Amino acid sequence: MADPKISKHVDQLASAVDQIQTALGPILSQPLSDILPKLTPIQRCELEALVAYAINTLYWVYLKVNGVPPKEHPVMDELQRVQRYIEKINRAKKGGSKQESRAMRVDADAAGRFIQNAMSKK
Repeated sequence: MADPKISKHVDQLASAVDQIQTALGPILSQPLSDILPKLTPIQRCELEALVAYAINTLYWVYLKVNGVPPKEHPVMDELQRVQRYIEKINRAKKGGSKQESRAMRVDADAAGRFIQNAMSKK
């Protein structure tokens, strides 16, 4: 007979997998090449980062289940890389950093000089 603690954990895992399948159903029901063109650039970045993170996380779990220490495996580097991209995406969604937004500001004086210079040449 199975250990009740193990059975409880297996049931929880099965429930979590069912929830994931339900949540990902709309995405998994069609090819990624059909979904991506319908998304905004930021949504595309989010989806592609999500897919990369999910695949690497599943591989991490696979290693763990098979007794391979995942912290010593290159998959950890990949997970950290994807996490950095997710942070960049989140910063982009919030409007970027102050330095980035400052660089994107229009210098009205400089623009006026460009226009004045162009008009005086005619």
